[in-house]
Amino acid sequence: MQKYLPTNDLLFKKLLTSEDSSHLLKAFIKDLLGIEFKLLKPKETYHIDSYKKSYVETALFRTEVDILAIAEDGSHTTIECQIQSHAYFHERAVFYLAEAFRSPFGNTDTKEVEKKNNFSSLRPAYGINIVDFHLFDRKEQALQLFRLLNEETYHPFLNKEGKELFLLCFLSLKNQNISKQNAAYHWQHFLKTGEIVTGSPDYIKEAKRKIDFLTLESEEKEMIMKIDKSKAIHDAVFATAIEEAEEKGREEEKHTLAIQFLKVGSTVEQVSEATGIGIDLVRKMKNELK
Repeated sequence: MQKYLPTNDLLFKKLLTSEDSSHLLKAFIKDLLGIEFKLLKPKETYHIDSYKKSYVETALFRTEVDILAIAEDGSHTTIECQIQSHAYFHERAVFYLAEAFRSPFGNTDTKEVEKKNNFSSLRPAYGINIVDFHLFDRKEQALQLFRLLNEETYHPFLNKEGKELFLLCFLSLKNQNISKQNAAYHWQHFLKTGEIVTGSPDYIKEAKRKIDFLTLESEEKEMIMKIDKSKAIHDAVFATAIEEAEEKGREEEKHTLAIQFLKVGSTVEQVSEATGIGIDLVRKMKNELK
């Protein structure tokens, strides 16, 4: 039977944003960011009916979950969880975090103050990015956190409430450099394989049960299969495009090299042998140079 992983768009949102998933979401964020929040509110709560209505095939290749996090002291933080492709990933991760900072989710309590100072509505923005490729050196750690720090003292840059403004978290599913004692290890293994390891916390076991394909509604199963099929087609087209672009690049490099050889007086035969370009085409290039 086909295996569907927790990184499937529907399953990921069902896992973290269902009405009965608040404790799973809280554990997920605590294990990856090291921060425990009093309350977490997804911008959109998962339900199969609303999911089907909002389904856009082309948008599924950047799974995103927006969360309003409220701490014990009442302060708010916007958290984004994303699973993205690797094209310009560094830039995209920063861009979307900056967008979350500029347009904080849930700041209705500051409307009056905003009239006097637009910056008063800004809240810390933390990003969690799940990647299935080597974003950094494969010898580095699978779980990495980036923040704004003083270059000399390493003190974090804080707002007036003593909160860090930015946190960027990356969990690589490809990189195996993570301690089995690290709570994030259990999430990494589960997201990558759909299975749990011995000694996993109860909430990881519950997460697995929650998205077990056999227990899902028929509508959910249909959507999951549709999503995976669309993604497979997308990946195949993308891989072909990359291969064609690389081939085109190699041909252009050969052409440039052949021109350089001809300019320094190499014979048609020498150029053809060195570049692999046919003699007739090299001869035509030589005539065009004249």
